[in-house]
Amino acid sequence: MTVPTRGGTPRNPERKTDGPIVARFAQLLGTPLLPWQQLVADVAGEIDPDTGTYFYDTVILSTPRQCGKSTLVDAVDTRNSQWGPDRYIYYLAQTGKDAGDHFKKYLKVVQASPLAAITRRPYLGAGDLRQPFANGSVIMPKSVTKVAGHGVQGDKITLDEAFSLSEETGNTIVDGFLPTTATRLRATGVQPQLWITSTEGTAESTFFNKRLDACREGDVSRRTCWFDFGIPADADPENLDVIMRYHPAAGLLWDKRQLRDFRDQFKGNPAGWARAFGNRRDEGVTDRVIDEALWADTLTAPVAPSELGARPVVFGVAVDVDATYTSISAAIVNNDGTISTQLLKILDGTGHAPAEIARLCDTYDAPVVIDTRGTSADLADRLTHMTTPELRFCELSAADYLTVGQAYVSGLSNRAVLHAADPDLDASAANSARTWAGDAWRVTRRGSTGLTSPLESCMLAAWGAAHMPEEDGPLQIY
Repeated sequence: MTVPTRGGTPRNPERKTDGPIVARFAQLLGTPLLPWQQLVADVAGEIDPDTGTYFYDTVILSTPRQCGKSTLVDAVDTRNSQWGPDRYIYYLAQTGKDAGDHFKKYLKVVQASPLAAITRRPYLGAGDLRQPFANGSVIMPKSVTKVAGHGVQGDKITLDEAFSLSEETGNTIVDGFLPTTATRLRATGVQPQLWITSTEGTAESTFFNKRLDACREGDVSRRTCWFDFGIPADADPENLDVIMRYHPAAGLLWDKRQLRDFRDQFKGNPAGWARAFGNRRDEGVTDRVIDEALWADTLTAPVAPSELGARPVVFGVAVDVDATYTSISAAIVNNDGTISTQLLKILDGTGHAPAEIARLCDTYDAPVVIDTRGTSADLADRLTHMTTPELRFCELSAADYLTVGQAYVSGLSNRAVLHAADPDLDASAANSARTWAGDAWRVTRRGSTGLTSPLESCMLAAWGAAHMPEEDGPLQIY
């Protein structure tokens, strides 16, 4: 039984399908189709009753790793080569080496199978890898470049690992291939197909992200079929039972014991694990402020509100672009001298922030630190003019502000600073980028991909814990 999909094109039982023929080719190649592969082959292979050829011209496939995507592509490509004489099937990957490595594995499989009888001697020259067939058809690999598709006559094109492409590069490749598919349909009578296949990528995977998101939103051509396998958005990728339930090859190509070994290969890289085996997009930025492994290694338990006053505490406040959100964090000085930072609240706008900040500072007799410039300037001004209660501030100059982020990262690296687990803070750390000013840097609000204020408020709070204002003592007369 096929595992549940996150979305996709259902099988139309009113149309015949080429899927069983693909299944037969897969058996001859020694890789019988798994249930999910058969589903894709059946839907993608649906036949238009009006034309007697493929109904779909585009197939978009999103799967986790270790699911057998490559063997499905090989079976479909081999079958496609036998639709008629002189057909051209292309496999494109990130680099020429990736495409070549895939092709050489395919050669070993096909030459060791009964299908070797319909092949001709392969070409293995530098820059000229091809597997010809007796009917004149040919399967060949190509590298993904901006000129990969131009002038090429293609009957079946697979654009694999599409997550690696920017929108500009991907569009250039597709735009190069598509005009030729119309001429091939007229010449062969068989509808050419473009397969775009990939595991989900990152925020920079603009080509694949845009197409997959459009499919999910229902903005898809009737001649495009799509398939999306992976864990649900609210599922925990660290729960191996969840991975076993939603991964289309779990229990078929590998078992739970092997899954644990796969997880060990991603130590310090939880986002990479979620992307590879949960097929969850990594929305983080490339030049993130805090290394992912360092962030994962500096977790600490959150402190209950009732315990905040038991140790020295400072509150840090930061505001996002256009004053959309205000984040408040606490920095607690531990008995061993380390500092634990903890996100307390994310408020809508800044309107209710003064009252909440005043309440916290008064309740725990704690100072507050806030940048008096930039997005926090208006809120900082309102806080400094409060009289009931009168707040204590950790004075922060412009020069000091440029050291806040670096001091926080240095503290994490030395295990002098820790952070309490919190999904909003985790997302902020993943999505916050930095901008440099000489040898110093700060978090860039415009260049990040999500809320920066949760992380910034923790950075400010940690700085404040090391720069607490002097307590007001009794008046001294000399």
